[in-house]
Amino acid sequence: MPKSRVLLTCLATFLGSVGFCSAQAPLVLIRDGRPDCTIVRGETDDFAAERLARWFAEEGRAPVAVIAAEKDPVPERGVLILVGSSKSNPVLRGVAAGAQLDIAPGPLTAQGYVARTLQYDGRDWLILAGGGRDGAIHAVADLVNWRLQRQGHSVCVPQLDQRQIPRYRYRWFWNWDHRMEWGGPGRVGNVMGGGGTYRKQPEAFLIDFKNCIDYMADHKFNGLIIWGFLRDTHGGVEASQELCRYAEHRGVRILPGVGTSGYAGYYFEGDHPYNADAWVAAHPELRAVDKNGRPHNAPCPSKKANQDWLDEGARWLFRTFPIGGVNLEMGDFFVCYCDDCRKARAAIPSDEPDYYKDMAISHMVTLKTMRGLAPEAWLSYATYTGYTAQMMTAPPKFLSLIPEDALCQWTLTGMARRWPADVRPLARHNIGYLHWCNSSTHTPDDFYLESVRDICRDAAAAGFEGLDTYGELSAQRPNAELFYLAWEAFLWNPEMTIEEFADQRLARLYGGAEPAGKLLEILPLVRTAKDRENVENMVQARWLAESARQASAPAGHARWDRMIAYLDRHEQAERLKQEEFRRREAEARRGRKIEIAKVTASDEDPSRGWSAANAVDGNVQEPQGYWLTQRTAPKQAWLELTLAEPTKIDRVTLFHQLNPGHYRTLDYTVSVRTDGAWKPVVAVKDNQDPGWVVHAFEPVVTNAVRLEITRSAYNDRMGVGEIELRTVGPGP
Repeated sequence: MPKSRVLLTCLATFLGSVGFCSAQAPLVLIRDGRPDCTIVRGETDDFAAERLARWFAEEGRAPVAVIAAEKDPVPERGVLILVGSSKSNPVLRGVAAGAQLDIAPGPLTAQGYVARTLQYDGRDWLILAGGGRDGAIHAVADLVNWRLQRQGHSVCVPQLDQRQIPRYRYRWFWNWDHRMEWGGPGRVGNVMGGGGTYRKQPEAFLIDFKNCIDYMADHKFNGLIIWGFLRDTHGGVEASQELCRYAEHRGVRILPGVGTSGYAGYYFEGDHPYNADAWVAAHPELRAVDKNGRPHNAPCPSKKANQDWLDEGARWLFRTFPIGGVNLEMGDFFVCYCDDCRKARAAIPSDEPDYYKDMAISHMVTLKTMRGLAPEAWLSYATYTGYTAQMMTAPPKFLSLIPEDALCQWTLTGMARRWPADVRPLARHNIGYLHWCNSSTHTPDDFYLESVRDICRDAAAAGFEGLDTYGELSAQRPNAELFYLAWEAFLWNPEMTIEEFADQRLARLYGGAEPAGKLLEILPLVRTAKDRENVENMVQARWLAESARQASAPAGHARWDRMIAYLDRHEQAERLKQEEFRRREAEARRGRKIEIAKVTASDEDPSRGWSAANAVDGNVQEPQGYWLTQRTAPKQAWLELTLAEPTKIDRVTLFHQLNPGHYRTLDYTVSVRTDGAWKPVVAVKDNQDPGWVVHAFEPVVTNAVRLEITRSAYNDRMGVGEIELRTVGPGP
């Protein structure tokens, strides 16, 4: 008789002879530096077992044996740790049946798990049963992160009786390759927007993403969107194949970002058949057309040749890489204005934006092909927008054109600030995307604990199946680690309170409940860049952190040291910034200020508080003290200052937006009216100076000054914080 059948027969007899009860006392797994347990894994649960064994070796300082349930005999002594599922691990299946423990995969789901300690006649068992392979990985992750306890040279686990099922099925990171900061050597590329140059060393690609994936597996994230998935500069096909295998082994799905009419198609950078730039260069007749009738360097969404090319690329992608799905994007509200696309949009009977129609024209073909290639793949597409109450009465047509089994990704960043509780997303499957804690959105140092809790709770009530956000920053950053830990906790249980999160998670990491409670006092002081501009906030936060470290157990010291270093860095930077701000302001505002009789502008937005008068009121608070145009993507904007009488001036002082996200002025000119004609005295291109800037010129007598802006950051609006006319010479 085969060894595995003998094992199961003996186990069945053993289990049937006596009843089970829950273990009441902690189970000792490592006793005085010696292992007193064995890991029994299922057929497909090698990573979960390896991860647990690695924790014992690195943290418990003892080698724990791992045996395969169907191949190796079960030892007679010590605790048996059963890892796997009812399908993969027959020993676990037998123990669960004897203990009347429900580990059925249906109600548990593939990602849920049961963690339980059991005792029988002196024999102790630790059950780590997933509904599937991923659930077993999650059970081990929670055990090593939150349950196992070290006491000197021993390790134990307290009584466990847990059944955990994630509220959100999809828990993803959304990353650009060139912005990754997970330890790979080299300098990150440009942080703004999409695309960009990969400036790090080629080997950094695998180092950065493997470190990120290790963290994701340890904290139950299961999907990683990668834009820039394929580049010649970081290894091309071979490097990405290795990364996919690495992630798949750890229960993390790689979801390449695919641009159907932007972001270069399947192969982001390189001379490759499925690089969109190379494709349209070889077939210029297939290029899109912009609003002015000029060729746009992207495939036209409606041309069948381009759709066939995307289908061929999909076949190549799924055949070449063990990926778990894709994330499709059109290319930032892209619209093609060729005749074919105009006709295709005209055939869609709705008033929705043209961008939505082009998205449907392209995606409905590509997604159908991908589903045929990979029935279990997670196929998502980005709308770039939130959803509205109007959609509930007049649903956009794209929702019925795109295959309903695809995941519709709504951008929730703006909605999160004013959550519409009575509005629901309308796709069959909905996920949400948040632009938080990221260098491209100028939030790499911000804290989001309460925001994460709120959006997880709100999106759950609205019926979302998943959320994704940036994971480009290393968890070595205190704010980034808290960001990821909050997502982990609230994506599984949106009803958890902040206090429970601090007690159940942060107390273990920060050296106790009392020190962890100090974090809840610190974070409101330093949550945003504006909060950190207040030096008193930084001083108070650092004092709280230093007192918390003193009260912390040694296990929490490293994290408190990182937090204190973070606070000290920002405090010193703010002091230097304020000192420089005062110096520049004194220089810029030197001389006599000329009074303004009248101010007019090409456009303003008084409904948001951004009137033209703000530009001369002396208030430079951001952004309420600014003049800004309507959000209509103007090509140019002007502000005209009229003096009470002709006056000599020799300088114009401007206050530029501190935050580029507030449409900082980049290209502009200043002209003075003299003898009835306008004379340019200042011309600036690619301005990078925030705050006060002085432009000195030869003295001139004028009765009006005109600021003309021709380019701003983001280009949606134009404006300036303040403008002053001055002279340092004697009066006229």
